Amino acid sequence: MKLNFKKKDQYICPYCFSKHDLSDVEFICKNDLQECRNAKEGFPLKLRSEDNKNEMPDHMFCNECGETTNTKICPTCHMELPYTIGNYDDLIFAVIGAKEAGKSHYIAVLIDKIMNEIGSAFNCSLQAMNDTTITRYRNDFYNPVFKKNEVISVTRSAKTDSSVKTPLIYSLSFREDGFFGKFLKANKKTNVVTIAFFDTAGEDLDSEDTMKTVNRYIYNSSGIIFLLDPLQLEKVRENLPKDTPLPEQNTEIEDLLSRTGNLIRRANGIKMDKLIDIPVAVAFSKIDAVESLIDPSSCINYSGKHVKEGYFDLADFEDVNGTMEALVRSWGGENFANQLSSNFKDYAYFGLTALGCNPESNKIIKLRPHRVEDPFLWLLYKYKLIKGEKRK
Repeated sequence: MKLNFKKKDQYICPYCFSKHDLSDVEFICKNDLQECRNAKEGFPLKLRSEDNKNEMPDHMFCNECGETTNTKICPTCHMELPYTIGNYDDLIFAVIGAKEAGKSHYIAVLIDKIMNEIGSAFNCSLQAMNDTTITRYRNDFYNPVFKKNEVISVTRSAKTDSSVKTPLIYSLSFREDGFFGKFLKANKKTNVVTIAFFDTAGEDLDSEDTMKTVNRYIYNSSGIIFLLDPLQLEKVRENLPKDTPLPEQNTEIEDLLSRTGNLIRRANGIKMDKLIDIPVAVAFSKIDAVESLIDPSSCINYSGKHVKEGYFDLADFEDVNGTMEALVRSWGGENFANQLSSNFKDYAYFGLTALGCNPESNKIIKLRPHRVEDPFLWLLYKYKLIKGEKRK
């Protein structure tokens, strides 16, 4: 399957979200072999005006030491840009949701799934783009869940911890499938995208002003995974067995949706009579905790077929989407569902669990993830990065 992504004329910095023409980029010298003032002081190297052809150069020469450098930086915030910037499309996926909805656990398990299962099924590979991503994913996400079997600490507000603003940046490379792709040396890349994952502190979504300040990536995102805890719904809490442990009630899900929609509309100048053209995957986490409220024969309880089949199974997706929307409406989420359809052009419902268990009193987890990959694969399908089929 060969997919063609249209190359953009502009890029968005994944750190400060300023938009630039491809030619609007700076470099820094990394020459450590000799004394170079530019390298020592971190002076940016700017392109000459005659080089401005709205194409992003791969390298330039340092005017101080004469060495070649290919380290690109954003001309606005001066953060080092992914080396794929300008060559391939960039997708920004925002994972948002209320406090304790399980966003950090979801990201930890999803990235591991992409590396170890999705990669094989869809002939693609995920690669961290910088040391910051490697270190932060290992220390903050992977090690607690997969090595220590512990609950990840609550994500701190971006107002007090600047590292929360830093995304996990990966390149997702697809290779040509079929006979020629798998058995000949012409196993070439057909598509590469740069994906930035953000883990949002729930408290940073409690105010639109705060969202506008610290969560600029939301209105610049390519897709949103809206992670919601069904245990926050009043009817769910009322109908669960009396001995079910319940989390403290946080922000209402429709309030989060309202703030998100308002933020995107105001930032991008979208009028109320127009739908927002950012696909939104509404994913209800901790679906194992409401098992007693779901029909045992429901498709939600069965594992997804996408990874097993190697394509996005449209029949399975439609079953899950329809079933979850009906459940949400029956659980008192009627206003949420109506808001979603009146604000967003493309949306879908999912039910999943990243942990698959309720952590014991000492916060030790026994990992049993379920359908974690579904929202991510849907976003890839919407961007035509993976194929979708509907088979009986």
